[in-house]
Amino acid sequence: MSVAASDRIKVLIVGYRKFSELINAVTPEFAEHADITIVESVASKDVEYEDLIKQYQPDVVASAGSNAAYLNATLSVPVISQPVTDTDIIEALAKARRIAARVHIFTYHPESAAPQRLFSTLPQLLDIDLVHHNYSTSDEAAQRLLLALAEEDMQVVVGPSFTCHMAEQRQMPAILIYSKESARELLRRAIDAGRAAHRAGALSISKDAPPTRFIIRSERMERVAHLARTYARSTGAVLLQGESGTGKEHVAHEIHRHSDYADGPLVAVNCGSIPHELFESELFGYVDGAFTSSRRGGRVGLVEQANGGVLYLDEVGEMPMQQQVKLLRVLQEKRIRPLGSNREVHLDFKVVAATNRELIDAVRSGEFRDDLYYRLNVLSLQLPPLRERVDDIPAIARYYIEQYSKQYGVLFESRTLYGVVGDQFQSYGWPGNVRELQNFLERLVVNCAEDGVGSINDQRVREILPELYVEVTSSDVDGGALKLQEEQAILDAMSKFSNDKARVAEYLGISSTTLWRRLKAIQGAAGKVSKVVQASSNP
Repeated sequence: MSVAASDRIKVLIVGYRKFSELINAVTPEFAEHADITIVESVASKDVEYEDLIKQYQPDVVASAGSNAAYLNATLSVPVISQPVTDTDIIEALAKARRIAARVHIFTYHPESAAPQRLFSTLPQLLDIDLVHHNYSTSDEAAQRLLLALAEEDMQVVVGPSFTCHMAEQRQMPAILIYSKESARELLRRAIDAGRAAHRAGALSISKDAPPTRFIIRSERMERVAHLARTYARSTGAVLLQGESGTGKEHVAHEIHRHSDYADGPLVAVNCGSIPHELFESELFGYVDGAFTSSRRGGRVGLVEQANGGVLYLDEVGEMPMQQQVKLLRVLQEKRIRPLGSNREVHLDFKVVAATNRELIDAVRSGEFRDDLYYRLNVLSLQLPPLRERVDDIPAIARYYIEQYSKQYGVLFESRTLYGVVGDQFQSYGWPGNVRELQNFLERLVVNCAEDGVGSINDQRVREILPELYVEVTSSDVDGGALKLQEEQAILDAMSKFSNDKARVAEYLGISSTTLWRRLKAIQGAAGKVSKVVQASSNP
């Protein structure tokens, strides 16, 4: 069955010669599910990869070794790295052994960190004289190869594509370290990552993804950012707590960027949006034929996709109890067993969890497991609401004005528009925090695109952003007026979208589970009021 064009995944392969040829040999097997483009290149600062992204607009990029690490640090789209398995290494060395007894093998260092014990046993196992070279960049690999050629009687090379190419240029036999099976695994993972980007709550890549700059001006957020960078260096889990829209995902990206896992992906899982019956297959993956409707070839789960990177558990407080047990085991043991498989996959990733609830209250009420809470709450960060850090508002506002003006093709100075609304923004209560500020600014810029920035005056602002002029006192903020304002926003959205909860949740920037919980609370409060009215009317 063919896949609709809108559902096909665009995969951009960045590699060199032998690697490109290997990928090209297996791409027909995936033609039904993905459009795969191969670009021959060795990652370096001399190549404008963002131009390639604009040209091909991929959902995901796939590469190998130091190429993948460089691209992951450079690009805003997800980058999947070619796996190197023990079987790949053994098979490549066996091929090399048929050529010569002395073999030089070149491996990218994060991939070779795990199987050092393997390299120590291979000489006896395969009856070879093995010389192992680690590298972290393609330049370093080239230097090590040239040095080995100059100093030793090199007979055959095993390594990545660029190293093989350099060896062959010097009439040296070379064997590619990757196999067809690992190439298939790369494409499967890339397609899964692309699909995850299409699904709500999978990968955190969308037009609403956090900006590459972490925009802060207030002392309070400076302290949060400092702690985030400090906690990034630890292997312990980090729990982010704060109201909806305070920038928890921004902080998660900041932790990822400064951690030892920065070369790996950040995979975000919306814990409140995964149906119970799909939980294990989504998080842990499955093998071919695991269940009746399983996809041919199986799929890699979101937890395994985070291997070597950061697993971001968004809205973790919305996770049902029966799912909490399964997650706890994975976090404790750092290993998973895909559905239908008899093998366990050992993983290494950093955990960052986020919630807009007071999790300790949920623990006390029996809604959240205490053992999972203490597993997540190793390091904790409390994000202040926007109304408590108004010094950040001008910088954040100007950033989003610039972004939306580019998006809608409107040319004007950001300070011109902010000058009209700055005073109101500084005094507003911001119940929706940064997300609400972002929505307000998009609304303003859209109107500028229609009527010009000169049309935005006080009267127009009142028409476009009536929320700014609702009277909210400081005592109201503590006493529940903001909650009432939030409830009214939900009810208005339900009316606007004819009770379509999926569209309402998307419009408000919350998960469907959070929307359900808040609607239930609103209905419960309405029921109590109704009972009071009925009781007071009865003699």
